[in-house]
This record gives sequence, structure tokens and C-alpha cells, in this order.
Amino acid sequence: MKIVSFLLLGSALTAFAAVATFSQGSTAPSPPPFGPSITPGRTLSTSDMLNTQPLIPADIYRTPNNTVGHGDLATFAWLSFISAVSPAASGSRGVPGGNFASSGTSTAGPLVWETYQHRTELLPCAVSKGNAVPAPPQPWGAPPTYVTTKQGSSNPQICSSITLPGGRPLPYNNLDEANQIGQNSLFYPASPANPAARNPATDPQILFEARANQIESNWVAANYKSLMPKFPIFHFTPAITLPTGTVEVKAAWRPLSSIPQSQWYRYHTATVLTYRGTDTKLVPTTETYALIALHLIHKTPNYPAFIFATFEQVDDLNNEATGQPTGVYYVPSYNKVAYTTPPTTTFPPSGRTVNNPNIGFSTSQPTAKPYGGGTVKLPLGAAANFLGAKVVGGLVTIPVTQPVPPVPEVSTVNQQALTAMRGIPGFGRNFVWQYYRLAGVQAIPTNDETTKDFYLANIVVESSQPGIQLFRGFPPINGSLPNATLGNVRNQVNVIDYHFNGGSLNSMGGCQGCHGIAQTRDGFDFSFLFFGAGGGGFSPEAVGIVPPAAGQARLRAKKYATR
Repeated sequence: MKIVSFLLLGSALTAFAAVATFSQGSTAPSPPPFGPSITPGRTLSTSDMLNTQPLIPADIYRTPNNTVGHGDLATFAWLSFISAVSPAASGSRGVPGGNFASSGTSTAGPLVWETYQHRTELLPCAVSKGNAVPAPPQPWGAPPTYVTTKQGSSNPQICSSITLPGGRPLPYNNLDEANQIGQNSLFYPASPANPAARNPATDPQILFEARANQIESNWVAANYKSLMPKFPIFHFTPAITLPTGTVEVKAAWRPLSSIPQSQWYRYHTATVLTYRGTDTKLVPTTETYALIALHLIHKTPNYPAFIFATFEQVDDLNNEATGQPTGVYYVPSYNKVAYTTPPTTTFPPSGRTVNNPNIGFSTSQPTAKPYGGGTVKLPLGAAANFLGAKVVGGLVTIPVTQPVPPVPEVSTVNQQALTAMRGIPGFGRNFVWQYYRLAGVQAIPTNDETTKDFYLANIVVESSQPGIQLFRGFPPINGSLPNATLGNVRNQVNVIDYHFNGGSLNSMGGCQGCHGIAQTRDGFDFSFLFFGAGGGGFSPEAVGIVPPAAGQARLRAKKYATR
């Protein structure tokens, strides 16, 4: 797609009215308010942990010079996390019902964010005469109900209500995503002591879910009839502008059974819904999983491009309890990679040789930039020579790395949060939230990759260094299916920041840059959830290996690939 297309899309973005009404003949409960906005120098204290009505901050300052302190952003992120993981009020959804300190046991719950609407409650599958039609969200206060699209169905489309044997109630946590936005499947080795012994056929898999708060749900309820009833291509006409106060959450989980029992106290756990079998023949079941990552994105008056904060469990990459690497790895869902090297990487890597005539090498960024590096294009068959990969059963398995170090300001605020937790009466080894930390936060789109947290990534949510961790610019997936390439096409605009300079175009990296694709390319205002709009719903994904062919089928279903 040409850059001019972004300009046209940018000028076409118009706002729908954010009417907080409810459909289906009832009145929605009022959304909870937001807390005080963050001012310069705000620090965390034990009183924040003991606040009986912890609320996500409404906003954070933005100076006339278009700047904000990164430590203050980290404080904003932590106060948002404190609210999100506090216990939900009994009988309510999305409303805090107690303080952060009372959710510190591993089995506490449901938490505030867990009671947000799952994406299939926000945008349920609906058909008329076999065709998708616009449908309202499920009633906000109702128990979880998941109406999904049956994988493989096209015309006529088939909707399926998820049920459990014996009519058991469905859990809040619905882990219906088995891959990272269609790019790879992620696993922990069954034997952490021998991480080289990877086997995706038997190793425990990481699963994902996405949720939205009541403000977004109310907006969809008021506007769902305006959403495109058929979705043959990417763009809404006109584009969506979500209301201020929209909060979306994405969570990553691993089976509790994959963690030594002696370390269970280090994780928030929950009974979750998973899907066994195959994508076309799903078997819903409930299991106990452990939370290992949490994304929080929030649209505020000062930050209409959303504030992106991402938290991870401290043992995701290296187990701090044992001092050993976990061996977490991924299986790509694409056939080739275009790999942008970190500044410390040479080509070929020391001690390795790449012998393949299809491999090209070019310098796409000045090497003086911190993460510019060079671009290496190679088929996955050659990846073992370059990415530390291992071919198992014909599948390429690649270890997760962390090329971008944590930002000092974020580390400082993480320590402030830990110090504040230690002041909680009865605090001890089993207080679970001490084992979670902020990985980073983004707020102002920019082209300057020296900006703090420009390449923001989470170990288990943006795991593939060749495409997500060092991502910036246009979509990471390009080329026509079924021979998709994971590229790193840099320096093309992917975020419009209307707050600054009348609508500046930016080639942003990290979380905000990736979600910016949903704004500039798809007209979704930084939200990928609207791939399920217009009655199309979402298809659950079964636990298990996703080789490139199956992964690309999921890409088609999700419409992530470029055309």
C-alpha cells in the first residue's frame, strides 16, 4: 500500500458519537469513574495499595512542548495495573470491589480486568440467512456468554454458542487465541533444565485473550448498526474513532501444570476456558492457567493515540527463583523472515555460516542508530544458522530473546512499586503481585527510535525478534499468501497523532506502532478487535502446533495479511 493511502485514510478518519446508551431494551449500569490524573513527580506509596476504591487514572499531563516524564508515565501505568488487578465488586463487571492488597493471593479473583467483556461478548457472531449481520454486545452485567464463528465456515456462515458439559457456567477467562496475531505459536519446553529439548508436539503452550471496558462496550452498543455488515476488505467507511476512556486488555497465560508446584505462589492463577481438538472441531474445557503478561491500553484526552503499558511475570524469560533460563520459544506461522539485526549482531553471527543463495543482506538503517542494524532476508529453513533455531519434526523452533533492555525510569518505578507493596500489613513471600513488573510504556508517537521504550515489547506477547520486538513502520506481514514473509519494512508511517502538529504521521515502533496499523490501514483506531465487527464474530483457536500452512489459514480468517 502506498503512503498516500495513509494520508487519505488519515483525512477520512471521523468520529462516531460516543453515546453511552444500551441496547436490547435495558439500561446499562454506569461505568466506574476514573481516578485523578497524574501530575509531574507523582510517586507510588503503600496507600495506593490499600485504596479501597482503586481507579485507573483519567489522564496524565502533556506539556505544551509535547513531552511527558517517562517515570511519570510508568507511575500512570502502575496505578492502572493496581486498579485492573484489584478484586471486582461482587455481582458487577469492571468495578473495583476492594483494594490491591486483597488480591495478592494466587487464587484471588475475579479481578477487575477479568470481568471486562471478552472480545466475543463485545462483538458476538450473528447471522441472518447465512450471512453476518451487525449485532450488539452481550448485556454488560450478564454472566459470560461466548457466541463464536465456527472455524472454516464461510457461506453460509455458522455461529456457535460455547457450552460446557452439564451446563456449567463459563469462566470469565476465555483463552481463544493460540497464536500471536497470526505470526507464531509460543511454547515453554517441558524440561526447563534442558531448554534445547524443544518439542512443540508435547510442550505446554501459551494462550491469549483480549477484553474491553464498559465505555467501549457502550459505544459499540450505540453504534453497532453503523458497522459494516459485510467485511470483504479491511476498511470501515467511515473509520472508527473510539471514545475517550476506552480501555482494552490483552493477557497471556501458561498452564499451571507447566510450572513447578513449589513456584505456584509466584503467579496469579484462574480457571480458564481453553479449546482442545482442532480449529474446525473444538472441544471446550476448563483448566487452571497462570497469568504471565498483561497489556493495558487506554485512550485519554491528552493521548488519543492511547497509552500502551505492558506488564510481565518476572520469570517469563529467566526464572528468578532458579537463576536459569526458561527456554521459551516460538514456532513461526510464516515461511520466510526479514530480520533486522540488533546493533551488537554481525552477519553472519560469530562462529556460524549461512550458506544459501536466497539470502540477501542490505543495510536499511544507519548503523549508528541504536537499533538500526541491517536487514537479513532468509527462508526459515536457514533460520537455524542464524537465529539459534532448532528444527523439530519439520517445524522451526526459535528461542525468544530480549534485544532491548528495560528503560531506567521504568526500573526505578518498578522498585518504587515493590517498596510500596512491602509496606502492606502481612506482606510476605506469597504476595503474588511482587512477581510482576512493568516492561515499558508508550504514549506519544514519534519517528525517533532513540525515544525511551520506542521498541516496546513483552517477552511473551511480542516474542519474535525478526518481526515484532524490533518492529517499526508498516505491517510486519507482507507478500501474498500462501508464501507470506515476516518482513521488517521500516520507516513507513503507521500512526497518526492528531494531538500534535495538526495530525503528524509517524513511523512508530513497538506496541503503539503495531496497533497504529489498525488506525491507519484498517480504520480501527488502534484496536484489532474490530476484525470481528459487523456480526462476523471470532473463531476460537485450538491448542496445538500451528505450522505455516495452518498459521496462514488463521491469517486469512483474521484478515491480518496485506493484499
